[in-house]
Amino acid sequence: MKILAPIALLLVFSSPSHADQDSHRAAAQAVLDATLAQDVIPQAMYQLKASYAHLVKDLPLKREHREIETQYREQAFELANKRLNWERIQPEFITLYTSTYKEQELKDIAAFYRTETGKKYLKNMPGTLRQSSQLVQAQMRDIRGEFKQNITQLELATGIEKSHIPSQSTSGHQH
Repeated sequence: MKILAPIALLLVFSSPSHADQDSHRAAAQAVLDATLAQDVIPQAMYQLKASYAHLVKDLPLKREHREIETQYREQAFELANKRLNWERIQPEFITLYTSTYKEQELKDIAAFYRTETGKKYLKNMPGTLRQSSQLVQAQMRDIRGEFKQNITQLELATGIEKSHIPSQSTSGHQH
């Protein structure tokens, strides 16, 4: 009887925790479902196949090598399919989400992505991110140009000769 009491207490106190953990994981799964997270797998596979083709293109393969190359390509893609598939990677996504967000946060995120606005955001996100990156890169190019002007002025103010500064280009400076 004395041995059963601690076990009973353990079961009483561990059950809600396990239920909470299951609920938390279910909330993470809801976010994955709402955001179509599994769609990253085919996109990644496409990129891997393109990468493989790029690696092979420079090999001096002859026509008689075509069958061998096909076997190696299929072997490589079989490996990729085993390693990079949703069933294998999904538990890692769930662990990532549950360690990053509280259960209620996950529920709120999933609810947002189920709205029309959330769906629109997901649809437009890749293009928006690409355009945002282009905007930032353009600003960085402009700022680097201004840095070069600033350094040219520093050179003039200090009397440092341009030939003493490595990788300094004197062309394209605007004053």
